[in-house]
Amino acid sequence: MTLEEKLKRMKEIETMLQEEKVPLNESVKYLEEAYKLKNEVEHELTAIENKLEKLDTPKNKEV
Repeated sequence: MTLEEKLKRMKEIETMLQEEKVPLNESVKYLEEAYKLKNEVEHELTAIENKLEKLDTPKNKEV
């Protein structure tokens, strides 16, 4: 699943829970899925941030 797909799925889950379209017992399942996706997204964003920081190091900057 791509980063964009994970974000889209998280938004879908948020909408379902806010609109109370799922029973309470199923809500727990969706919350668990959302937390898993959140952690994956955070991990991916941290990796991207680290790559960008490496690109921005002084040895890569032109003077």
